[in-house]
Amino acid sequence: MNDFLEYSFRIIGPKPETIPMTRLVAYMAELAKLLGAPESVHFKEIRDQSVSIVAFAEAQSVAIISPRVREAAHNDNDADAATPWRKLNEFLAEDGWTAEMPLPKGGEVISFPGASKASKVIRVVNQHTSVQGRLIRIEGAGDRIKIGLEIDGDLTARISIAAAHAKELAALFHQYVRVSGDGRWSRDSSGKWSLDSLLATSFEILEDEPLTETLSKLREILPPESGAKIIAAVEELRRA
Repeated sequence: MNDFLEYSFRIIGPKPETIPMTRLVAYMAELAKLLGAPESVHFKEIRDQSVSIVAFAEAQSVAIISPRVREAAHNDNDADAATPWRKLNEFLAEDGWTAEMPLPKGGEVISFPGASKASKVIRVVNQHTSVQGRLIRIEGAGDRIKIGLEIDGDLTARISIAAAHAKELAALFHQYVRVSGDGRWSRDSSGKWSLDSLLATSFEILEDEPLTETLSKLREILPPESGAKIIAAVEELRRA
């Protein structure tokens, strides 16, 4: 079990002894669709005190599952995940309940509002954006190709780039890159900003070198005793 991580869908309201089995099965069926990766996700248990449907997923699948759930909750762009997301919230609204799901790694909790009012997008901004991470997905056809970057253990898959650039990127598969272009950001009623899409127009490869080598290069670039001056300047800015 060391190679598996948990996804616990906690329904707030019922108890294991009060929820009808047919309703529980309906929730489990839509939850399985939301998580995706059917070959990697397995049922574990129903926990006491609240109805917590616990699934466990293979560790290597978490980088795909967590962004999928997050995308469904915040942006509704992934049609395959959005349908079960809406269905689960319809069930919760009908039953007068809500739910939550802590994501493995990072402590983020995804809320299922059910009968409550979901956060709505209240502002959209388009601006030049750069993101960087390990290239782990290239897919699609046509003039623009979808790419996926692994950033802090999660897959960010809202990026597209011209097919000509995608061919060049293919040679950098599983290497660290930075992509830049026109980003579309949205802010919800809770004040959280999310990157909805990035139409990348350029990319660059990043050097994956140890920190010690990076610091060594900095020592060669910076003049002697300049470090103390930089620290003093930063402290002065903090006092300003």
